[in-house]
Order: sequence, then structure tokens, then C-alpha cells
Amino acid sequence: MFQANKVFPGVTHITDSMGVSFTLIEGSERAVLFDTGYGMEDVRAYVGTLTARPVTVLLSHGHHDHMLGARWFGKTCLCEEDMEEFRERTGELQRTKVMRQAAEQGVQAPADFMDAEIPMPEAIRFPEKTASFESRTEDLGGLEIRIIHVPGHTPGSIVVYVPAYGLLLTGDDWNPCTWMWFPTSMRADGWRENMKELIEALEADTGGEISAVLCSHQPMLRKGKELKDFLAYMTDERLKDAPAVDMGAPIDTHHVQKGEWTLLFDRAKIVK
Repeated sequence: MFQANKVFPGVTHITDSMGVSFTLIEGSERAVLFDTGYGMEDVRAYVGTLTARPVTVLLSHGHHDHMLGARWFGKTCLCEEDMEEFRERTGELQRTKVMRQAAEQGVQAPADFMDAEIPMPEAIRFPEKTASFESRTEDLGGLEIRIIHVPGHTPGSIVVYVPAYGLLLTGDDWNPCTWMWFPTSMRADGWRENMKELIEALEADTGGEISAVLCSHQPMLRKGKELKDFLAYMTDERLKDAPAVDMGAPIDTHHVQKGEWTLLFDRAKIVK
């Protein structure tokens, strides 16, 4: 069962039965769906109850919990750098793990979950620049969005900015628990500087403040100040002194916590 939270006019944050969130952004002419969740339920049919406008599907990155729902759509879009991740995370091994996870949560998977075809996405084209980041601007009809390639959680991670609301959709580049410990994730200090540069550039370009944030692993709207404070807290000293945590993988994983927010990262990438 989906749960929907309309956070701004034309912006609905949706959470699926597995607890991951994605966002519908709707203008007067068309709409964008940012991510599709685990795909345990028919995302396309549900989105059709929210809007009658044509929907473009953007995938924030190539991980299974955000794009297995692409099975319900004929066409989706993903950053070129995450295409290999998409191939791996839609494979039999990953689907088997998700089936097990769904059973543990009491979620009924579709009968064809293991066999359903998930077409390869089209590569997002970025004709513009936002600071040093590739970007593109889309007018949905009275509501403009900016799609920006910000490497961090994965090499192909993208975020979406809605200037009219000062709203940043971070995908997995920022969450209550931000994971920068995967082999393909950026080094934590590089991710921190990317996010700081992004915020500064967006606020300078639009003349407004990033006042609101939607994360992909939290159903409610958060304040932009929370993100800024979190990034400021992640100093080089705190990263260097961060305690280790066992993630069950042969990675030198450490964590820094600020209130309810946590950063998990591979310390070996930044401390030689």
C-alpha cells in the first residue's frame, strides 16, 4: 500500500510498502516521477490516480530499492555512470535478496517479480552546468525543475531542485543514514564538498534559499538548514576520528552521528 504526502502544490512524496520514498512533481503540462521504489506494487497505476498528465520517470541512481519499480514503466531515465549498477541490481541475485527482505517484512511480492523484464533506462543528457556539475532544466508547465548530476552515493547519482519552493530532492546523496561506504561511493570528504558546492551554486543562481529537502528514505519534509548543519558538522577531523562500525563487509566502515542523522563511510578512502 502506498502512502502519499502532498508537501507543496504539485509535489507529492510517496512511500511504498517496503518503506522507501519517491516523489511526483507535476506542472500544468507534464509530470516527473523521481524514483520508483521496490516495485512490489504497480507504481504506474498508482501514479495514474494522482495525475492524468504524461509522466517522465527519472531514477536518482542505479540501486534496487529505487528502481525495481521501473518494471511498471516502458521508459525510464538514468545517469550514464550508473548503467552498470542498474544491470547488476536488477539481476537474479539482487531480486532474490529483495524477495527475502519482503517476506521478512510481510510484504507480498508480485508473482512475476523474479521474471519481470526491466528495460535498460535511457541516458540522461545534461546540456547545462550548475557550478561544476552537469545539469538540465525542464519546464513542466508553470513549474521548473533542475536535474543535476552530483556524484556521491554512486557515480551517477542525481538530485532535483524545484526553485519555486526552494526544494531539493537528494535521492540517496543525503538521508537519515547516508551511505558512502559502498565500493562505488565517493570518498566522504569529496561528497561533502560536492554537496556544499551544489547548495551554494543553487542559492546563487536562483537568488533563493534551499529551505526544504525531501530524502528517499524518509516520508516527511525536512528543513534545508538540517542538511547544511549536517555538512558543516562533517569536518575532516570528525571523519578522521570517527569510530568503526561493522557492516558485515570487508570495508573499513566508520560513522559520524549528528542527532538523528548519520554518515557511514569507507575511512580507508580518505585516511591512508
